[in-house]
Amino acid sequence: MVYCDFGGGLTSGRFEQFYALASEKQQRIITAALEEFAAQGFARASTNTIVKAAGIGKGMLFYYFGNKEELFDFLCEYALEAPERFLSRLNFDSGDFLERYQALAAQKQELFEQEPALMRFYESLYRDNAHTEKFAARLKSLRELMHNKLYDGLNYNLLREDLAPEQTIEYMKWLLERYEQEVLNQYKGSTMENTPVQWQLYYDFLANLRKLFYR
Repeated sequence: MVYCDFGGGLTSGRFEQFYALASEKQQRIITAALEEFAAQGFARASTNTIVKAAGIGKGMLFYYFGNKEELFDFLCEYALEAPERFLSRLNFDSGDFLERYQALAAQKQELFEQEPALMRFYESLYRDNAHTEKFAARLKSLRELMHNKLYDGLNYNLLREDLAPEQTIEYMKWLLERYEQEVLNQYKGSTMENTPVQWQLYYDFLANLRKLFYR
C-alpha cells in the first residue's frame, strides 16, 4: 500500500515537500502517525514517538506538516476516504439485510488485515470528538451513505411473517448497533483488536439474528 495517492484536497501544493519523498518513506511516516494517534488520541499522541517509529528527525516532520494538528487533519482526510473506497466495491443487489451486513463486515475485516493502522485510526475518530468537530459533516455524510447502502431496496419477503417487516429491521438494527457500541466501549481509550476470534464472534451474532428474524 502506498499512502501518497490521496486524491482530493490532500494533493494540493501545501504538502508538495512530503509528496516529493520516496513512497516507502511516505508510507513509513503515515503509518507511524496513524498508529500513535489511534492508540493515544490527539491530546496524548507524541510526535517524538512518531518520528522515532518513522526514522526521521522531528524538525523534518514539522517541515512536512507544520504542526501536530495539521498532521492530524491530514490523517483524518485520508482516513475518511477509506470507507468511500470500500463502499463503492460492495454489491448489495440481493436485498438481504443480514447478507449486506456480512459483506460489509467481511470488507472491513479485509481492510483491517491490509491496512490495520489506517482502520484503527478511522475507528478512533469516533472517540476523539474534541479534535474531529471540523470533520463532523463528512462523518455524518459517510454514515448516511452507509445507511443507504444497507437499507435501500431490502427484500422483506426473507423475513419472518409474524412481525411487521419494518419493525423486524428496526429490531435487528438496534441489536447490531448495541453490539458494535459495546465493542467500541470495550476498547475506549485503547487500540481496537482485530483477531479471527473477534470477527468470528461477530459473524456468529449475525447468524443468530438470522435464526431469530428470518423465515
